[in-house]
Amino acid sequence: MHSQRPYRLNLRQLILLLAVTSGALMLAAGMLGAYEVQRQQLIDATLASNEAFAQKLATTTADMLDRAQRDLAYSAAILERSNLGPGVMRAELDRLREQGIGFNSVTLVSRNGIIQLASPQDLGLAGKRTNSEAAQEALRLWIPFVSQPFTTVLGNLAIAVSHPLFNAQHQYLGYLMGVLYLKTNGGLYRLMGEQFFHDGTYVYVVDSSRRLLYHPGSSQIGTTLEANPAIDAALDGSSGQTRFTDSAGDDMLTGYAYVRAAQWGIIVQRPTSMALRHMNDLMWRVLWLTLGPAILLLALLWFSSRWISRPLEQLARIVRDGYEAGQEQRIAAVQTRYYEADQLKHALMDSLGSVRTQLGKLHDEAHTDPLTGLGNRRGLSALLEFWQALAEPFAVISLDIDFFKTINDTYGHDAGDEVIRGVGIWMRSQARQGDVLFRTGGEEFLALLPGVDLDQATSIAQRLCVHIAEADILSQQRVTVSIGVSAWISGNVHDVLKAADRALYQAKQQGRNQVVIASMDDTAVQ
Repeated sequence: MHSQRPYRLNLRQLILLLAVTSGALMLAAGMLGAYEVQRQQLIDATLASNEAFAQKLATTTADMLDRAQRDLAYSAAILERSNLGPGVMRAELDRLREQGIGFNSVTLVSRNGIIQLASPQDLGLAGKRTNSEAAQEALRLWIPFVSQPFTTVLGNLAIAVSHPLFNAQHQYLGYLMGVLYLKTNGGLYRLMGEQFFHDGTYVYVVDSSRRLLYHPGSSQIGTTLEANPAIDAALDGSSGQTRFTDSAGDDMLTGYAYVRAAQWGIIVQRPTSMALRHMNDLMWRVLWLTLGPAILLLALLWFSSRWISRPLEQLARIVRDGYEAGQEQRIAAVQTRYYEADQLKHALMDSLGSVRTQLGKLHDEAHTDPLTGLGNRRGLSALLEFWQALAEPFAVISLDIDFFKTINDTYGHDAGDEVIRGVGIWMRSQARQGDVLFRTGGEEFLALLPGVDLDQATSIAQRLCVHIAEADILSQQRVTVSIGVSAWISGNVHDVLKAADRALYQAKQQGRNQVVIASMDDTAVQ
């Protein structure tokens, strides 16, 4: 009697079993590895992006507050020289509110805390005593400062920027204060409110006591937040990134930065689920698309699996390496031997082209004024830094359209845009090859003339002033401009811009439609 032998796999079955097992394990390991790598990359990229954006907003906010303080200091100097003349006070307060960073109101307060003058006038503040913490601090300190949030006499939550006033004998006269409302349109609200996102990212700003100064949900402004790692780190004066679970139980990817001038923290955060949402969808699609080919690959044993999986491995490696120079050539060099790999390759090529197009578009938009096609302030800053590094002498023509607000108010914004475009066209027509033109504000323009001295620049400016005055830019009325001219040889390039601006201001003070030259000691002379 023969005993029955145990069942054993034959060579074919063993090869198939090994192939199926190894293929399944490799597939699972590959998907898990790709998922974890992509997941971590998205998290790291979101954290880095939020941190960079928070730092950018902090810098912009600090610049905004610095500009506000400089505007107040400039007006304070004018008021002091005029001995607080009533006409000068009214003109300066209205100019600060209408042409500054977005003050909701501007007040001039005497040394005994009585509001002497306010803009706008319809607030009815003149003659009233101001008892806010910001007002008391201004009277006590006698220095420029940015206040903590307070409630105005009209019941608005606000912050204030103030500058002291002194007479010729250095006696304290009071202070000039600009107020920014936090729940309505103003400098801070406008700056933060311009940031629009469609991916769940949002921005909020807190003061040193964790009170909300800005939040997309305006009803929350003024409330005090619970402590969290991002707020604590920001208010400690740090900039960085962190991941934490907020009070609502949401996992957040957060960047934060500190605004030292105001002791504020700026927080930019995005739910982790939103950051990973598209990756999850993509990984599920890749998984389902890979299962079918994987069965065929395993049927052809291990040598065929290598032949079929190679294109996917190459494309995955390219994607995993991230965006870098020469990536298009690497993708194009991949030999795709079947439909799925070919579709994935073309999708990557299309996506890469789209990303490059969007990056180029964003770069152009970031450096070009859309109305005139001239450069904007970002392009100006980059060029000035480059020219200063090269020690390239140049002249500056600072130009402002006369009575532009009147044109806008009388004929409408379309007419105002027509005037702006017309002035831009005339500036182009008078520019030489190599001259660089910018629109730096609503009706403000700037021309940088490399290798040009003050006399040459003055001649160009005078010719431009005459041509614009004689041109038929607006059929309803004559359009004129005021121009300030200065030149740079050495030193801080930003000083020559300030000199041109002061010359421009004097041109307006002297009657407009003229050119004023900045002298060597930075005193504007016609």
